[in-house]
Amino acid sequence: MLVGILWALLGLLWIFVPFAIFGIKDLLKQIVAEQRRTNEILSRVHGDRLPPASPEPQPFRVGPYP
Repeated sequence: MLVGILWALLGLLWIFVPFAIFGIKDLLKQIVAEQRRTNEILSRVHGDRLPPASPEPQPFRVGPYP
């Protein structure tokens, strides 16, 4: 009986998950638009500065023993 209840809850969850995904779609669009707006404002204030290039890390190699 417990397994049946769990399967029923899983089935209901399986039915409602797509509605939850489509429900947050507009919210995600708003978040992305606001993030782009913020990035535009920051680039106007601070300019398009890239971080300084750093050398590629090299693996440690043991040299010959003198």
